[in-house]
Amino acid sequence: MQDQRRQAIRALDESDRPHLYWHGVDAAGHVWLFETVLDDGGEYWPVRHAELGADGLARQYSWHRMEDEHGFLAEGPLYPDDFGLNPLTAEEFATLWAALSR
Repeated sequence: MQDQRRQAIRALDESDRPHLYWHGVDAAGHVWLFETVLDDGGEYWPVRHAELGADGLARQYSWHRMEDEHGFLAEGPLYPDDFGLNPLTAEEFATLWAALSR
């Protein structure tokens, strides 16, 4: 099942569908980044997700690394308004993703 999910996310990520980028901060001080792909139904499916926790540790998830002991790539669509997320440009997302990869 996990392999099927990985392949589905990879297919979305590599598709020519619109990719949209988001960021937000929650009440606990976590910084969130998401790259989503818009599906036929207008839902935003996460293909990359990063977070910087209050502990200062960065965590990143994608079809390359779906989960670890701290978290996982979302298993359903993301609703940016529900989480108070703000849009980013592709360039802004890429810069932040690279900074968290260090």
